[in-house]
Amino acid sequence: MNLIIDNSNLFAGGGIQVAISFLKDLKNLNFDHIYHVIQSPNMAKAFGEVDFPNNFKFYKLSENAAFSKKTRIQQVKSLEDKIKPDCIFTVFGPSYHKSNYPKLVGFAIPHIIYPDSPYFKKLSIKDKLYSKLLAYFKSYCFKKYSDALVFETQDAANIYKEKYSFNKNVFVANNTLNEIFNSPDEWQKIPLHLDNTFNIVYLTANYPHKNLTIIPSIIEILTNKFNFHNFKFILTINKNELNFPDHYDQYIKYIGKVSINQLANIYEQSNVAFIPTLLEVFSATYLEAMFMKKPIIASDFGFSRDICNNSAYFCEATNPTAYAEAIINLYNNPEKGKDLIEKGEINLKRFGTSLDRTKKYLNFIEQISNKK
Repeated sequence: MNLIIDNSNLFAGGGIQVAISFLKDLKNLNFDHIYHVIQSPNMAKAFGEVDFPNNFKFYKLSENAAFSKKTRIQQVKSLEDKIKPDCIFTVFGPSYHKSNYPKLVGFAIPHIIYPDSPYFKKLSIKDKLYSKLLAYFKSYCFKKYSDALVFETQDAANIYKEKYSFNKNVFVANNTLNEIFNSPDEWQKIPLHLDNTFNIVYLTANYPHKNLTIIPSIIEILTNKFNFHNFKFILTINKNELNFPDHYDQYIKYIGKVSINQLANIYEQSNVAFIPTLLEVFSATYLEAMFMKKPIIASDFGFSRDICNNSAYFCEATNPTAYAEAIINLYNNPEKGKDLIEKGEINLKRFGTSLDRTKKYLNFIEQISNKK
């Protein structure tokens, strides 16, 4: 097949990691397809094209394309018409233009499918209106400019299909554990000097939907209601990003942004994985915690239950007392934690590897391709 892999709208984070994994897997599979890879400037910087065989053709968009949808659309459409592919795979959408060739588009925008999330209650009226308009525009583009969609969870696929009466093909390919976790020789140590505390790790960036502001309330309940002081929250955030009052510092270890090679060692120094997020389609953090044999305390939503099944301690998302009680229960009942860990090991097996995901992507592409 003659394929376009469209990474033109990838800017940061998990989307770029998935795209890099996908390209590496395609190289390792060694099929005789021709891959035309359209790269955003940020994707090109994050990804080395070295040692890719001749059936991979890379096209880097101009820097202007990163800031102008119009420029990006013009450059991508020009390449599409020149290449004339059997199929286009936009790794994460939406795509903002109609193509003359079958197009599979990846979906990972939770704002569109979970409008009732408590996250939106935290927004100002202006921000709430902007978020609704943006969700409407993007959902319109997903529907109009794709021939099939691929979701990271069945929950997301079901909701989108019903909510937007999407009657084209819908596929599901779960996100997977990053390959670094299966390569202990590449793990890097990051000594945290935690002095035998009960360590609660939250690996996250500082986004409003990550629900970080609930942590001081949890600390208050743990220390005042339960008289529990022997604990530490480990946050991959800098202190000045959150501006929590200084008296919480004795219960929080701020370690700032870390590399993916350091994640495993952070888990090794932790007792519990804390994931109180208010809005996701998928987060690999759940899978990382399962792999590293750490019990998970999670906000109770459809996406978290879809991913974790019965292998997490679920809490009402905005209730600090529920999280505090979960922490105390896991501290006082090691058997409960062990049970969640064992269930997590079983649950993790259903997600497969990045290579399994890549094979699914190729299967979906073949199903909608012009070349049968």
